[in-house]
Amino acid sequence: MKRLFKVIILFISAMSSFAANAQVPAARLDSFFNSLVKYKQLNGTVLVAENGRVILDKSSGFANFKDSVLNTDKTEFTLASVSKVFTSAAILQLRDRGKLKLSDAVVKYIPDFPYADITIRNLLSHTSGLPDYQLYEDQMNKNPTKIFDNSDILPSLKQWKKPLAFKPGERWQYSNTNFCLLALLVQKVSGMPFQQYIRKYIFIRAKMNGSYFAADPAFIHDRNRAINYEYPFLYSDKMQNVDSLKKYHWRTYGASGFVGQGNIITTSIDLLKFDQALYTGKLLNPSTLKEAFTPTRLNNGEFANADIGIGKASYGLGWFIMADTTAGKIVWHTGGQPGALSIFIRNITKKQTVIMFDNTFNKSLYGNGVNIMAILNDNPTVIRKESVTREYGQALVHQGVDVGFCKFQSLKGDSAHYYLSENDMNELGLQLLYAASFDNHNQLSLEVLKLNTLLFPSSFNTYDSYGEALAKNGKKQEAVFMYKKSLELNPKNEGGEQALKQLTSNKRIE
Repeated sequence: MKRLFKVIILFISAMSSFAANAQVPAARLDSFFNSLVKYKQLNGTVLVAENGRVILDKSSGFANFKDSVLNTDKTEFTLASVSKVFTSAAILQLRDRGKLKLSDAVVKYIPDFPYADITIRNLLSHTSGLPDYQLYEDQMNKNPTKIFDNSDILPSLKQWKKPLAFKPGERWQYSNTNFCLLALLVQKVSGMPFQQYIRKYIFIRAKMNGSYFAADPAFIHDRNRAINYEYPFLYSDKMQNVDSLKKYHWRTYGASGFVGQGNIITTSIDLLKFDQALYTGKLLNPSTLKEAFTPTRLNNGEFANADIGIGKASYGLGWFIMADTTAGKIVWHTGGQPGALSIFIRNITKKQTVIMFDNTFNKSLYGNGVNIMAILNDNPTVIRKESVTREYGQALVHQGVDVGFCKFQSLKGDSAHYYLSENDMNELGLQLLYAASFDNHNQLSLEVLKLNTLLFPSSFNTYDSYGEALAKNGKKQEAVFMYKKSLELNPKNEGGEQALKQLTSNKRIE
């Protein structure tokens, strides 16, 4: 009886220890989420799970700023390039059913494809050498009212008439064209439209009832769909729907018909269902997943380097693969388009999942997704700092020079959360000079660009930009001085030299 009593005590002690340890990451995750909200690094949703059990499921900000609709775990977000993992799954399903081989040349299934040496594996691993969206640049400029889709890929490649960027398999280079072509392959091999295939063999199997394609009118139910926003300029204090911003028209309108590379809409709960369907074999068998999560080897035998700035990585078949396996094998994919960012991270060793969506393009999202995975594994996080420039620019324009300067000094002093960026300050000054139309925009531009020369006195470009603004405002003598300073630091600054010649020859600066 005493022995049984001891066993029970030990069991209770072990369970208490387990519960306490489980609460530690949960508390850290909650604190981290609150920090993201406080420092305006998230307008969206975070879902964290381990072994399918949700540890954190929180949202912040608005899905629709105009109507004050809050983000929730039911909000439907733009996946952007995270959609590529679905395309990869479709191709691998067809391979497992004997419908194709990854070593097959693309021309075997698409005879009009103009590059005979590119294989399906090259497309899946981004080692084809094909161009990205620049393939359509000229056509979109000439046809701004046209919505391009996958039927435009082959005609565009034939018009391109340029050699590949490299021999297939020689290098890794990300290209959306690869996965648009894979969607065409799915359609050719399966005999059904790509969207229909994904719905039947992935969405329905994984019970992803809140997922659909953005360009599919038969399945659009956008009651809960997040609108994508961005600040149009660094000095703006109000976000705008990216659909209304002319600079993004090519992407939000012209490229909105493509599938395979992106354009899937989903929820955090639905993406977790997909995650769990991968673990349970509902979509792909374990050996196929192992193959997808194996780094691609280039023609020279080396792993494809696919480092995108959040850790040294390689690329498998539709998945990024973290080189550091200290905490386990981590695979992921990121997504980004105007106004929207997403990241889907899976520690397949420990069955940990991190899902993050943002509909205001917070640039720190990817790094903070990695931070959350680090918290799960009791590893140190890397603080993702924000540039001082935006908040300074907003205060400067909307509250005046003095308030702006005080805001600048305050944020500059908070070096734990904010950093100074020469390029951001330069961009703010030039946006005020050329894009703004309110009364004192020229004076504010001079204020910013002058400050930038004091902050970065060793940079020729700060003097060059300040000289440009001075010249635009009729301050010829001061502009000449600044251009000369710029040329002292960089005698090869041809633009500055040309501007100086124009000023000293009494020609007007355009």
